[in-house]
Amino acid sequence: MDFAVYLSALGITASQIVGIGPQNAFVIRQGIGRSHILPIVAICIACDILLISAGVLGMGGWISGHPLLMRWVVWLGAAFIAWLGVKSLRSAFTPKKLDSAGEVEREKRTAVRSILVVTLLNPYVWLDTVVLIGSVSSVYGAAGKLSFILGAATASCLWFLGIGLGAGRLAPWFESEKSWRVLDGVIAAVMFFTATLLVVNFGLSG
Repeated sequence: MDFAVYLSALGITASQIVGIGPQNAFVIRQGIGRSHILPIVAICIACDILLISAGVLGMGGWISGHPLLMRWVVWLGAAFIAWLGVKSLRSAFTPKKLDSAGEVEREKRTAVRSILVVTLLNPYVWLDTVVLIGSVSSVYGAAGKLSFILGAATASCLWFLGIGLGAGRLAPWFESEKSWRVLDGVIAAVMFFTATLLVVNFGLSG
């Protein structure tokens, strides 16, 4: 294994996945609510590894070479993220405490389905993992592919385990209605901002 490539991939991947987007917001919310966080984190890590591996092995170049497909993905994804923003905004005006947990998913099947949807229907996840990270990995050539994938997988594991398990420590702060309102308001703003950036940076280009 090429340790230099491994460290480079770890840093590059961390710079892309660190941030509060739709996927991370869902993980943090479930972590605060202490609801099915381990399977949710495992799914996030598995999806990251699969998508990054696909990008490193060549899928990123194929997607970027089909601008019409990219535009459809961006517009549909932006609409989906905006809808999530509406849900969070509506939740911000609904009184709740940690015992009711607002939009925290308590049923395991629903939680798993939700994280799969918010991950696989989020264009930023595909753009970051398959297209961007996959394209950057080509710099290291065929010999560095395995080391790059391992470094990227390490970054994903550290990040999702950190926010998933660490968010549970914030639970005492969310025993009040006001804290949930603030969290939902922030998440709604992030969703609307993300959807707008998608349309401006990708949907209107070309």
